[in-house]
Amino acid sequence: MTTLATQPTSRSRARLTSVASRLSGDEGTRIEIVENPIHRHNASLAAEVEARLLDILRDERLGAVNVRFRVCRDEAGSFQFICKVENPPAADADALAPWRWWSPLMANAADFAAALEDGLRVRRSRLLVETPRA
Repeated sequence: MTTLATQPTSRSRARLTSVASRLSGDEGTRIEIVENPIHRHNASLAAEVEARLLDILRDERLGAVNVRFRVCRDEAGSFQFICKVENPPAADADALAPWRWWSPLMANAADFAAALEDGLRVRRSRLLVETPRA
């Protein structure tokens, strides 16, 4: 079971939506978007970024994941955002390795998706190096 939590613009409390995982027997990923102020600036961009986040992280077997977005404007006044994805250490450290990722500044969902996928490739390669072989 994969869970996505998004923050509506009218409330400060996250709402949870359960989404079935593509993997049967998956221990689950709970994605909680704690803050997403992109909604206040561009609701369609916020929805697209959240959808891509869910699609990319859905089968990563991360366990609990907290996501925060921040928005800013550059010197020319253009809108940009950053994202922090954090998966705290699990009680059973052998099951899930903790992970933290900060995005670069970006302005669109395609750049966000590419950066997140790059971050996950780095995570996967580190897990392969750190995992002892039997």
